[in-house]
Amino acid sequence: MSYNYNHCTLMGRLTKDPDFKQITESFCKLTFILAVTRRYRKDNGKNETDFIPITLTGNIASVGSQLLTKGAPVLVYGSIQVRNYEKENERRWATEVLAENFQILNKKKHTSEELSSSNINSSTEESS
Repeated sequence: MSYNYNHCTLMGRLTKDPDFKQITESFCKLTFILAVTRRYRKDNGKNETDFIPITLTGNIASVGSQLLTKGAPVLVYGSIQVRNYEKENERRWATEVLAENFQILNKKKHTSEELSSSNINSSTEESS
């Protein structure tokens, strides 16, 4: 029996507008940095902030490109991916969150179509 489980939930704000890329005709990717404040405070009383790379793919990336903007407060649900690569003969590591779903937290009113679209997750597209 395996006890492995890779799931994370993050709440933060986008540091800038997301970057949308149409990779192929049927596959797209959306990336952004999420600023997440830690509960831990430094000696000076200020909270520390982590800047976490987030990647959405497929249908949820399309939806995110229409709804997510700089400064937007969001909840992101996904899994952590750690990968390595070589650059200039040096091994480097990258850690990011592969988002399965997101929820916008601000009070801005969206149309009912936008709200239903923002609850789409990547598992719905996999079953298609």
